Amino acid sequence: MTETKRISFSIPTAHERLAALGLTEEEIERGLELVEQKYGPVDELVPGEYTIELPIEEAGVPVYTNQDMIDAFYAAAREIGENGWGWLSRAGLTGLVADRQGEYRGPAIDDLPGLTAAEKASIKAILGLTGAPPAEEAPSFTWVGPTGNCDSGRSGHQVEMIVVHYTASGSGAGVVSWFKNPQSRVSAHYIIDHDGKILQLVKDGDTAWHAGLPGDLARNDAIRPNPRAIGIEIVNWGPLEKRDDKYYNWTGNEHQGQVVEAGGKYWEPYTEAQYESLIELVSYLCKRYNVPHRYPPLGPGTYYERAQHLADFHGILGHDAINRYKSDPGPHFDWDRLMDSLREGVNS
Repeated sequence: MTETKRISFSIPTAHERLAALGLTEEEIERGLELVEQKYGPVDELVPGEYTIELPIEEAGVPVYTNQDMIDAFYAAAREIGENGWGWLSRAGLTGLVADRQGEYRGPAIDDLPGLTAAEKASIKAILGLTGAPPAEEAPSFTWVGPTGNCDSGRSGHQVEMIVVHYTASGSGAGVVSWFKNPQSRVSAHYIIDHDGKILQLVKDGDTAWHAGLPGDLARNDAIRPNPRAIGIEIVNWGPLEKRDDKYYNWTGNEHQGQVVEAGGKYWEPYTEAQYESLIELVSYLCKRYNVPHRYPPLGPGTYYERAQHLADFHGILGHDAINRYKSDPGPHFDWDRLMDSLREGVNS
């Protein structure tokens, strides 16, 4: 009988070979996925040399699904009346539909073929791939939060709109108190007091409850005003009632300040300091989140009966454009001054 000697040995697995290269566990797992995609099941590979391109993840760079990319293409194309599928075709990305929930691992937007620079910029803006302006460009504001009347995050949405409101009240402190009251169920990101002081109650990256449409869920789901917008409340009583040559706010108290007439009604005018702070704040937010300096086609204060008209809108508008039952910021608000100032800032 021939004697035998048992010898035990192992051949390094693909996992071990990748680990020997100094890769992290996350990089190893991603590497094995790429090996299998390119060469087949890892445990069936024969000895030899295999090469993969392992993406280098940059800190702070967001991860998008293929569906996120498809949605961004379609939204950008719709803004100028074109078809998103045509854009995807020109960029060579129609194959994304085969794995909609998979992680997008195609070329960077700037490296895509078949698209103009303007088209690439629009897609990047929708995806939020823009840098923040230098810290010194941010206006001076006072943090007065937090409040429970908001949602953490934006449900995957980017900041695409800025909505201007009036508070229907007389002081910034009163607004903050009300927005912190759980019973109010309302809030805004920023509040601008009569003296121009800017207060921030909700972080930009969170969802304030300032423009939702709970009574019209279909319209709310189409426009998504809260997760897509930053809300700015300007301290102002709004419409006033005239009785016996006196003016009264909605609480029944006599209004002691100035009054202007517009749209067949009487209003408390906005102060010079409020306009200056609003222009500074909106300019900053537009730069930070790449929100275009534009109003909806029919105007920023015109109610849009069809929700689809605002579903993909990127820009600046009033609460009254979204909600038929709201009038803020009112016909006395100087929209021309706001837009002229924003455009002058870009050209200066």
